[in-house]
This record gives sequence, C-alpha cells and structure tokens, in this order.
Amino acid sequence: MSEVLLVEKPIDTGVTPHGWLGLVLDQFARGEQAIGQLSLALGLPISNGSLSSLNEILNRLQASGDRKAKGLEKRIARWSANRPKRNLLAHATIFVLKDLEGQQVLVTRHLPRDANDATPDRMWTLGERAELYRQVSNDSRSICDHVRNILADAALLNQLRKA
Repeated sequence: MSEVLLVEKPIDTGVTPHGWLGLVLDQFARGEQAIGQLSLALGLPISNGSLSSLNEILNRLQASGDRKAKGLEKRIARWSANRPKRNLLAHATIFVLKDLEGQQVLVTRHLPRDANDATPDRMWTLGERAELYRQVSNDSRSICDHVRNILADAALLNQLRKA
C-alpha cells in the first residue's frame, strides 16, 4: 500500500496576477473560517460574519493564560495586521505593467470610499506578492492548526466558554 502526501506548493512566480489575488484571498478566508468555527464552539454569535466576535475571542484567549490560547492570540494579531491589505485587494482593480528592467509589476487601484478618501494605488513587485502570500498562508495555516488543537482540548474549550 502506498501513501500519498499532499504538500501545499509555494507560490509559483509564473502565477497570473488574478491567480495571486485569488490565492491570497483564499488564505484569508481559511483563517476567517477557522475563527468562525471557534466562535461557534464558544457559543459566540457570527450573525454579522465569522469575525463579528473576534474581540471577544481575543479577550477570552488572553484571559485564559493557556499556552495554546496565547499562541492563537499572537497568530491572530499578526494575521490581523495584514487585514487592511485583504480589504484593499478584495475591492481592487488590477493592472499589470513592466518596469524598466522588464519585470512585471502589479498595480492595484481602489475606488475612494468618499470625497475625502485618499486610498493610494499600490504597486506590487513579484517579491512583495510572494512575501504577502507567504505571510498570509503561514498565518492562516497556523490559525487553523491552533483552532483545531483548541477544539480537541475539552478542558481548554470549557475554560474559554466560561471566560
């Protein structure tokens, strides 16, 4: 009997700009789903989206003092630091340009939210795109792993419910 191992491929430098955008948004969605699962397990509402109880989850994780809870709290904090980029990417139009060296540069353009919004267009080099994907995929995978470990630990789950 042979065993098949599935390994997640790192971002392919030849991936299309829209493919990169889809990969990044998919990783954010995986993290959001895991947080939503934890919300449901703790009896917290998700009526306004899977992140609607995020502050309450963070408060409970911090209050627990457990090593697993602290690990998840730190990973969510790092993942949350990239959330503004997620929001911009989810609502952006994409243009592909070439720089003077012939390297592909991605430009994301955003519509202003109001008359005073100065949301800048953003240029993404291949390296910046790969780095964002690396960070987001690592954070999302770690959040999923931490949530799975917490859901498997009945004592910790009960402690978080009571917090």
